[in-house]
Amino acid sequence: MVNAPTRYAEALLTAMLGAFGLDVEYVRAEKNSLYYLDETGAEVPVLDLVGGWGSLMLGHNHPEIVAYAKELLETGWPVHSQHSAHPVADQVGAVLNDIVGREFPGAEPHSVIFANSGAEAVEAAVKHCEFDRVLRVKSLFEQIEWNADVALTALREGAAALPRDTSLLPGDVPAPTTVEEFGALLGAVAAHNLARAGTGPVFFALERAFHGKLVGSTQFTYNPLFRAAFASLGREVRFVPPNDAAAFERIAAEHRVTVLDVEVVDGVITLVERPFPVVAALVVEPIQGEGGIHALTAEFAARVREICDGIGCPIVVDEIQTGMGRTGTFFASSAIGLVGDCYVLGKSLGGGIAKTSAMLVRQSRYRPEFELVHSSTFAKDGFSTAIALRTLELLEADGGAAYDRAAERGERILAMLRELAAAYPDVVADVRGKGLLIGLEFADQSQAASPVIREKALAGLLVFQLGSYLQLAHHIRTGPTASVPTMLRIEPSIYISDEEIDQLRTGLVEVCEILRNQDALPLIHPLTGGEQEQAPRAEIRDFRPAEADGAVTEAGPATVRAGLVGYPLTPDALRELDPSLADLDDDRLLAYVRRSELLKDLPAFAPVRYESPQGVSADLTVYPLLVTQEQLRGYQVSGQTFLIGADVDRRVRAAKADGCTTVGLGFGLGAVTGHGGALRVPGITVTAGSTLAVGSALTAVERVAAERFGGLDGLTVAVVGGGGRTGSAIAALSARWAAKIVLVGSGRPGSDERLRATRVRIYQEAWERIAAGAEPTGLCAALAAEPLVAGWLAEGRSADEPGGAAIAARIDADHDIDPFVVTTDDLLSVANAEVVFSAHSSPVPVLDEKHLSDRAIICDMSFFGTAAETAALASRGDLRYVRGGILSVSDRVNLPRGFSASTGAGELLAGVAEVITLALSGSSGPVGDGLITRERVDALVDLAKQHGFETVSP
Repeated sequence: MVNAPTRYAEALLTAMLGAFGLDVEYVRAEKNSLYYLDETGAEVPVLDLVGGWGSLMLGHNHPEIVAYAKELLETGWPVHSQHSAHPVADQVGAVLNDIVGREFPGAEPHSVIFANSGAEAVEAAVKHCEFDRVLRVKSLFEQIEWNADVALTALREGAAALPRDTSLLPGDVPAPTTVEEFGALLGAVAAHNLARAGTGPVFFALERAFHGKLVGSTQFTYNPLFRAAFASLGREVRFVPPNDAAAFERIAAEHRVTVLDVEVVDGVITLVERPFPVVAALVVEPIQGEGGIHALTAEFAARVREICDGIGCPIVVDEIQTGMGRTGTFFASSAIGLVGDCYVLGKSLGGGIAKTSAMLVRQSRYRPEFELVHSSTFAKDGFSTAIALRTLELLEADGGAAYDRAAERGERILAMLRELAAAYPDVVADVRGKGLLIGLEFADQSQAASPVIREKALAGLLVFQLGSYLQLAHHIRTGPTASVPTMLRIEPSIYISDEEIDQLRTGLVEVCEILRNQDALPLIHPLTGGEQEQAPRAEIRDFRPAEADGAVTEAGPATVRAGLVGYPLTPDALRELDPSLADLDDDRLLAYVRRSELLKDLPAFAPVRYESPQGVSADLTVYPLLVTQEQLRGYQVSGQTFLIGADVDRRVRAAKADGCTTVGLGFGLGAVTGHGGALRVPGITVTAGSTLAVGSALTAVERVAAERFGGLDGLTVAVVGGGGRTGSAIAALSARWAAKIVLVGSGRPGSDERLRATRVRIYQEAWERIAAGAEPTGLCAALAAEPLVAGWLAEGRSADEPGGAAIAARIDADHDIDPFVVTTDDLLSVANAEVVFSAHSSPVPVLDEKHLSDRAIICDMSFFGTAAETAALASRGDLRYVRGGILSVSDRVNLPRGFSASTGAGELLAGVAEVITLALSGSSGPVGDGLITRERVDALVDLAKQHGFETVSP
């Protein structure tokens, strides 16, 4: 972000959180509360329902665990004592085995491997499964080799006959008739098996699964957002539908591979097939937490166990989030009878203090030599295992009262949420969960009436927006699930109180009211810098649209599609975009835009249809960027235009993917993208929309000047922003009638150079008109009398020959002050001009009444942005204000809300009309860069007229 403080630790993520006001620095924590300091230094409690993403079963800083941790550190308990006995780790293993035996009666003992995090425990489990598979492959081939030797010996000793059937071998292999031919047959079997031996392992996981984000564990995470970029780094993982055992059985069968073996059957050597261990493991969560709080059924668990036993596939049960009693039993899998070969635990195993996890493997599956090929410096450290043991003791105390409390507290929360769902069926789609792993799923808001709510939903950020409101307005901290953008996660500790549940109820009722009534103001106000101030209105109002009468007729497809990359620039535009924001003042609205800068890449708006008099039509789709003109200027000043350029490029590519043939760049975006020339999107026309704006502005001024001064000939014209693309074109095209042109720049580095380039261009334009024999008017008439130009005319010099630079140099040599074109950064020089064009890129107005002459005409090219010059008219009734770049539309079509706040009914900004015109006319190739010439202006103005666009009479 421009002007953001420098951050080094996950700067992007922190900035994204800041966009929602979630970048809070907490200073203390206990039970279900986090505390931050307000402006006075006082502590403010926040109800934490994120719960360390499931790591705080016993809450923040459980006093007994904290006291024990202090005791360990104060007594000098060894943290690092690698390669020594670890009796505490054994005690942890013993407790875990007792729990396994209790919840899975008859279960065999389990060996334990420790790790540092849940994802690392998954990695360890996956590695162990593959290690086991490799050893099984090795054992299989050793057995096949042994069997071959036994068969060959039996054959030589006359105890067995040669095989009669060789059909299991590929190809037409004849049955052997001699010992030597049998040896060749064994060679063919070995070659066949060697080819199969190269088959890589296959792992299974469930759709919606989440098992971590490390190189290995991310392969088992279903969401492509986390997995796709790293797919080439891992082995194949097949995802199967949850609770669909038939699908799993079918997919598993697809990966069946066999190798060949020989055995002596009834005195005859016989070829037989042996299953080759291809499938390495099935990894499952009994309740898919990040996948949206979806539970597996007992029926699925039982059938999967049968299938896996049949194919020799170990089951890894991921209890990282569901385990430690969170769902009412220590293992959530025990409630559905899902018996695993391996269990992984993490999160709450560290009691909210230590970072530790564990993998349990039943001993009949365990490979002890795995301990020699897998280790970790910090796993099984003395401190973490001791804390884990104390945590297990607390959970197991009083006959497992903690598990009972998790079940009871969870059911109370679920009952409250179900009541909420019954009261707001239009807002709440579902309530799911067990114990203290709960999800509240909101109904789809992608078609919401409120654009703020709708666009956040389309961007997958609605839960962040709602979570922002809950935190800033109700001091409730919630979070999303990783793969379901409409689900609010609720994962508190067992110590959540009735009062805290009531606090949650109050906040969620407000959220449901906001969504039901489509009132975005309560969501926005806390993000406008007014967190500590009273909102402009306390009540939630109903902004739902009235139901339309009669049936709505679906329109057919348009002839072409066009796109506009733009944004709500002004507070008025934001209020028009979402009427619920009407009560927020300008400062608050702009503060929200500035805060939301990282969220500027929003989904496209619904298209608007334009029907041309020529019998063709265009659907115009707006691809919004929530960025102000001031922010764009910040990118320019800081030299970071590449940042916004990347965003624009992405939006143009999105428009192309949607079928748009032409894309326009909204006001201000041209300056930060080289007027479209810096974009590299092939196969689409990109325009900055300036050409038609120049043509319509000049036409509008001509009409007013005809009324006020009897015409334009002989007037002095000032162009504020004369070094810019639009200002330069206006100045150059004014040379045909203006007697004098004043070019005003900003005074910033590079401004003088740009003004000088415009001056040369003006003289070039004038020379071409003079040489072409056009009627000598304005500046052209005066220049024709200059000795240099008069000499060129006498020589018959062609208009195609460049002359602007030579004319400028000669005038500098012949005159102390250029009598025709003045370049300056002094706004007072505008006071001598009868016509003033305001075409600057400043985010604020630059002109006031002292800068303008009597009865001057001011053509404002920035009237629809925050730089509108209307304040200059406050005390000057003699001035004439002209909105530059406005066209009328015959059928009175308008842009979507938020993009026409400064235009009237039946009016469009010229830049928008240019996009539609080019699309309807079938223009191709980049047209946004390069000079805006008289020929281009005339041609585009004519095309626009053909399609029904006319300059609005001032």
